[in-house]
Amino acid sequence: MKGMLTRFLSATALLALLLASGAHAAENRPVLGKSGDVYQIAVGPYGDLFPDGSETSTDAEVLRLEARRGSGTVENYLVPGSESDDGDRTPSLFFDASAGRLYVVWSSSNAATLTRINLASFDGSDWSETIEVSGNIYSEKSAPRLAVTHDRFELADGSGGESSTRTVLHVVWSEGTTDGEKVMYAPVVLVDGELASSWRRVHRLNDYVSESLTQEPFGGQVTANLLSAPTVDAGSEPNAVVIGFADSATGALVQLELSTPATELSELADSLADHLDASNLCERIENEGTGAITQVAEAARIHIVIVGRRIRSRVLAPMAQDVKNVLVDRAEEMCAEGGLSSVSSAARIHIVIVGAKAQAGALLERAEAGETHILLASAQPVDEGYVQHLARLQVKSERVAPEIGSGQPTIFVSPNGNGAVVVWETGSSLTYVETTSDDAEAAWSESFTLLLDDNLSRSEAYSILHERARSLE
Repeated sequence: MKGMLTRFLSATALLALLLASGAHAAENRPVLGKSGDVYQIAVGPYGDLFPDGSETSTDAEVLRLEARRGSGTVENYLVPGSESDDGDRTPSLFFDASAGRLYVVWSSSNAATLTRINLASFDGSDWSETIEVSGNIYSEKSAPRLAVTHDRFELADGSGGESSTRTVLHVVWSEGTTDGEKVMYAPVVLVDGELASSWRRVHRLNDYVSESLTQEPFGGQVTANLLSAPTVDAGSEPNAVVIGFADSATGALVQLELSTPATELSELADSLADHLDASNLCERIENEGTGAITQVAEAARIHIVIVGRRIRSRVLAPMAQDVKNVLVDRAEEMCAEGGLSSVSSAARIHIVIVGAKAQAGALLERAEAGETHILLASAQPVDEGYVQHLARLQVKSERVAPEIGSGQPTIFVSPNGNGAVVVWETGSSLTYVETTSDDAEAAWSESFTLLLDDNLSRSEAYSILHERARSLE
């Protein structure tokens, strides 16, 4: 099984996306694999899906992957992890052509009310090891969504020229909490096909709605089924995704951008934090006055230049100077407010934020406090220490949630996180609204209806609505 995990998601594709939800008819459609293969997932009793099988009990609810080969043959596979006594549901498929792998993500629950989110991949003949990405297994969960990003990195202490492939699986779902339906985000990090760590850090995304909106919410009641329909799609940058969801506390449809800054930035940020922790800056300010700040800030600049030598000089030098300026301007204030840990934490976060902007081609644009958050995705053991893999979260847009009908909704988001389409299905038609302006309280069009018939299939209708959202600004 370890060999399968080593092969799991090891390709170097820039970006792959899963629009996942078996509860949504649009998302449980067949997908095209390689060499003309077509894949489709089915849910049902094992005895019905595998009449001649003997891998589990006949009444166990399982997932079956049907592979219709380009050669004309049909092969059926039991999705690993679905053969237990749990009830499996909401499966979704996506084929990453660059990696040559099919992704399957689904939720499962059992009689003890335990609900889990599971993930597996298939290379056409072999399965990866199934990964559980659940947070609170005692809460009911919606259909999971998944996006995948890939990049390469080198560690500062590594041998020159040796780089690793990092794969980040961005898994999103909603679940019931004591505060109502909330949206959860669980990044799964693999380095050269191996899990960077075995634990899962789950973040509640509703906690990152902007402070100004939480203080002055839109109000109004958000349709319950919209609260359980979060989505994730490719962002405008190759290392970024956009997550869209409805928030009951503020009455908003929120879009967040999550990007994975280069691992070299995370490593440099951690090293600088350790360097500042050892500087005794706050104590020196008390004993020596503000002149100590200049000395420590210059030492920090030099430290960045030395440790971050693998970062391009045109990025590294301005970033080092920028961090020095921040320390000179704010170190005394931060020492008074939170001590040395406040200084080192602020410097660490500043490197990631400014460095991430450099990746997006905007190095000199300063990120304002409160707009950007740094999340821990994984801690990868390296020698006697570890390297942290981080995610940068930024609120891209917040607008009043649209009023929709009773059908099952799907949210489609634009690459820049500003535009969106919300569609719901009723009988033989799809009804949708789309964003029309940046006015947060008057941002939706009137509703339009697409009739499903011989001329427009359900799959085609969802595809064109997805494309519409991708074109919105």
